[in-house]
Amino acid sequence: MSFDPIEVAVIGAGPYGLSVAAHLRARGVGFRIFGHPMSFWLRMPSSLNLKSYGFATNVYVPHADYDFPGYCRTRGLEPFDPCTMKSFAEYGLWVQERLVPEVEQVRVERVGSARDHFDLTLSSGETLSARQVVVAVGLSYFARMPEALGGLPQELASHTADHIDYDRFKGKEVAVVGAGASAVEAAALLHEAGAGVQLLVRGEPPFFFDRIKPHRSLLERLRVPNSALGQSQFSWLLEHVPFGPHFLPEERRVRLLNSYLGPSAPWWIRKRFEGNVPVHAHCSIEHAEPSGPRVRLRLRDGQGGERVVAVDHVVAGTGYDPSADRMTFLDEELRARIERTERAPRLSRHFESSVSGLFFVGPASALSFGPLFRFVAGAKYAAPTVAARSAHLAAWARVRRAGLQAIFAASPLRS
Repeated sequence: MSFDPIEVAVIGAGPYGLSVAAHLRARGVGFRIFGHPMSFWLRMPSSLNLKSYGFATNVYVPHADYDFPGYCRTRGLEPFDPCTMKSFAEYGLWVQERLVPEVEQVRVERVGSARDHFDLTLSSGETLSARQVVVAVGLSYFARMPEALGGLPQELASHTADHIDYDRFKGKEVAVVGAGASAVEAAALLHEAGAGVQLLVRGEPPFFFDRIKPHRSLLERLRVPNSALGQSQFSWLLEHVPFGPHFLPEERRVRLLNSYLGPSAPWWIRKRFEGNVPVHAHCSIEHAEPSGPRVRLRLRDGQGGERVVAVDHVVAGTGYDPSADRMTFLDEELRARIERTERAPRLSRHFESSVSGLFFVGPASALSFGPLFRFVAGAKYAAPTVAARSAHLAAWARVRRAGLQAIFAASPLRS
């Protein structure tokens, strides 16, 4: 173990982690960053597009000419909508190679806390200590399975986050659960892979939002402005006053997060979905169990009727749960010290948890900051905010160390 702590350990090398690292460097704060760059995005099926707009999906660095739309325009790619997952992943790697080349492609397997630092163990076997830790892990840590499917083996039930493609389901019967973009996209991709697929939706059938025109009149833009979250004045406010929801009473902020921007699918997947995938609305899974090589589902409809179906596999497009307990690389004692908003870490206005020096950005911060932080666009505010607080903590730590050294040097016990 290195007994001379580094200043900051950044865990995660996606858009949030890379953004934080770039801002730490700009402030002269020493750091090491761990993870496989853009891994979540590189694992996405190649035929999918971003669910957000090009202007709202960047690695947010304190340098000009590193935005995603500019990257797309210079390469003849679509800079607004729809932008492909593949081009965004390649853009992220392009930024990383130029501005954060020291990413260490290892996993952080354990983080524990000591009196004034954190102890980290890496998958390489190295151990080190850091005075601060920024957790910037992505959605893959938080995949949520419906309770009814939780006891099934992975060969019978999986989450959309588990799949790069769906070719192995050719000729199989598959049920997809959910009404949001991930579920609709998975159902369309399964159909295109040659599977017999049906969509099970607990509420109404999927809603598809319309394409936004990039060029509109000034009056149109004033009445219904574009924003990272879509076209509305409230979405525009959430983007331009990103700290606002943090100061709401917790109950109102949680209600806002859970109710604003409900499940919806992008316009570009509609033609690939409608007419190809049967939808069973107002349908819930009451029970699921293995039945030979298949899975047997007992379903309940909106009128209370029940029916049983058997399929080869179930894919859950049921979203994500940003629980602190899902981040199992944080040791049990450390997780127990993290105060919660519901299951997620409760964060200060600097994204700092109740454990001093431990920060969370990305999806884990949404319950403390609102719906913008479910998306990459939240990094525009989170990264410089965390870097500023980190620089402040580092400066005070240097002052304390210098003071202790001066006291020790002047002590008569030293002579």
